[in-house]
Amino acid sequence: MLDERIKSRILDDHKRLTAEGRLPSRAQLEAAIRTFRSRFGPDVLARLDGEELLEVMHARGNRDSLVYWLEFKSDEEFPSRHFGSISGGSSFNYGIFRSRDLDCWVTGRPQNVRELTVPEAVEIARRQRDELVRSAERIGRLPGGADDAEYRTLQEDLGRIAPSVCDSAWGHKYSP
Repeated sequence: MLDERIKSRILDDHKRLTAEGRLPSRAQLEAAIRTFRSRFGPDVLARLDGEELLEVMHARGNRDSLVYWLEFKSDEEFPSRHFGSISGGSSFNYGIFRSRDLDCWVTGRPQNVRELTVPEAVEIARRQRDELVRSAERIGRLPGGADDAEYRTLQEDLGRIAPSVCDSAWGHKYSP
């Protein structure tokens, strides 16, 4: 249980921030979630394949890609900052990205960059897509009011069904 003093402080802060207009309304958040799902929801990603999937998920210079929306987009349509931040760090955190310097898709780590062919990059995007879709399905089965044990089981399941995205900030933020 949450300590009553902490709970009271959180509720007071929420009231103050809402009154100051610094928190979006439930309706605004729900509209943003609907917009995001219409563009990148599991059903949308599941219908994509090949280079189209790769571009929709990972084209960073494109303001219409999944990774752009998750990390940078923050406007009336999708106020990303209200859903948590994943900025900072490295593009390697996405598992794959198109390197401007090398003009190709890459994976690895900053100290160990591996160039990819387009078919290799597509295969990584497919794996990530499949993991995101399975994760969304599993999260959707979590009961309302789940307890700590149910969340521990969820985390274990996600580690098993989505090993390449379950521990990433963008994988967590994606969960529609």
